[in-house]
Amino acid sequence: MKALSRATRQMLVQHLADRGMTQAKIASELGISRDTVRRDVLEAPPAPAADAAPGARDVDTLVLQVDEPLREALEVLRSVQGGADTEAQNRAVVRAAVRATADAVVEARRPRAPART
Repeated sequence: MKALSRATRQMLVQHLADRGMTQAKIASELGISRDTVRRDVLEAPPAPAADAAPGARDVDTLVLQVDEPLREALEVLRSVQGGADTEAQNRAVVRAAVRATADAVVEARRPRAPART
């Protein structure tokens, strides 16, 4: 499996911790050390405020129709975390997948050092 970017790893660690998974289990699941999990949990950004001020602009939302191919893809992604087919789990795996894909694209665009001969 390709190594996750730090931001993606931290997001996954926080998601799993929020679901009640122990740090040892998270470390095992993601193939990272327990110290890394502990640091990621400690460095997690604060959760956004639940209630915005009256009249505040809502967060941008993307709505996707969950057709059968997308449902199957979500099932594959959720299976890594053992998540149920719920809106919250689907949102979490879509966010993680989009972020991981974006990280892969950014990494692929970085200039490479010439190979030494």
